[in-house]
Amino acid sequence: MDIKNKIKIKLREVYGGFDTYLEGTYEECLTENIYISTIDDKKKWVTYNQVILELKHTLKDMLRVKELQYKLTESENPDNTCIEVLNSLDNMTPELDRLYNKIKNF
Repeated sequence: MDIKNKIKIKLREVYGGFDTYLEGTYEECLTENIYISTIDDKKKWVTYNQVILELKHTLKDMLRVKELQYKLTESENPDNTCIEVLNSLDNMTPELDRLYNKIKNF
């Protein structure tokens, strides 16, 4: 089994199924960035995915999940994209606050 497939399997264990076209596109983008990026960029993409998981599982804000997935697949500056989406939230969990500060310091 190649590395990309292993990455996809691990992502699905945490995220669940990537069932829609947007989710599939996001999965490909995330997999590619984890596979080919530098160590620092890999850490960033894992952090962006943590934001999505927090939005999905804790806040259950699927609108923001979809918004962030779409923007991350299209963005040239994912740091600003995450910060922008996080700034638009009315309710920040302690974990999202931690991730926000982490992204601000990239």
